[in-house]
Amino acid sequence: MPATDLAGSRLLHDARTLGVATHGGAAPLVCASHLPQAHLLKGVIGRDQPVVELWSGRDEAHDKIIGATHCRFNGEVLFATVSVIVSDDGNDALGAATYTAYRSLLDALQVTGYPHLLRIWNSIPGINVDDGGLERYRRFNLHRYKAYAESKRPTESGAPAACALGSYGGPLVLYCLASKTPAESIENPRQTSAYRYPQQYGPRAPSFSRAALWSGAGSDNDVLFVSGTASIVGHQTLHHGNVVAQAHETLTNLQSVVAAAISRGARDIALLSDLMLKAYMRHASDQPLVREVLAGHGLDADAVLYLQADICRADLLVEIEAIGPARSVEIKTETIDTQDSRSRSSSDSQVLRENG
Repeated sequence: MPATDLAGSRLLHDARTLGVATHGGAAPLVCASHLPQAHLLKGVIGRDQPVVELWSGRDEAHDKIIGATHCRFNGEVLFATVSVIVSDDGNDALGAATYTAYRSLLDALQVTGYPHLLRIWNSIPGINVDDGGLERYRRFNLHRYKAYAESKRPTESGAPAACALGSYGGPLVLYCLASKTPAESIENPRQTSAYRYPQQYGPRAPSFSRAALWSGAGSDNDVLFVSGTASIVGHQTLHHGNVVAQAHETLTNLQSVVAAAISRGARDIALLSDLMLKAYMRHASDQPLVREVLAGHGLDADAVLYLQADICRADLLVEIEAIGPARSVEIKTETIDTQDSRSRSSSDSQVLRENG
């Protein structure tokens, strides 16, 4: 879809639209500036133009800016974005930006009446860079925990599903979905819960759940938000330097999370193939190998959004996240150029509604 067409698209101007996440491009899209927009400085593999995820609900949404947080909400769910510049003064700048971003977001959720984080995406510039003797991701974990704890939010069981990927410069960017009703936390029996990692991974363990199972208000089906998942068993990275083996292990972990959700009564979810996937690769050249692994597991590899980004551990080469079932959520994914557009879509749902 051409950018000029997107500017006039009813998808961008539909009252039910909640917000957008723009992957790639030098700057946020001007035509989406009226919406909460997360501009993510990541590579879009196989495409030379930005890709836009457009999130929409089934009811009319209302807009609010609270501090650094831009959000839209519709009585059931809230979509929010926060972008905070990381200064270059070298004095724990990433930590300060993390704390500022999370306190702004958490305060906004409280003010708007959507206190329950379901899923949050974190885009961290230089995520694996040593920052004053501590990796930036580890600094991020320290200050995310501080913000959660001060706001009396769960830091262990009950923490939202999440991921943290690197960005190629720019600010720290968060975007999230939150609701008036809590999700049920799901853990993976093959993995140590992230919030129980030993201190070899940093002075403060990451505060997120492996997945969140959400029923919404008066809905007859569930939505499963699966956190960014990688080749970790217990708390250790497996298959160093082997992206194919890491991809297989990652899918085994994803299948284990889905099975755990089913055991907790998840409705309308039976297989990993019921979910929509997004894959992050440290090296764009690994995409054909990862795609082949996905197809070999019976998944629709062409429907996956492939992005290039550094991953939270320097020894991880691939990370995959999931949301679904596909028939219960709607995410329009448009490529902003004059040649191509694509979408991952479904029928009407409790979180996101069909847009066309």
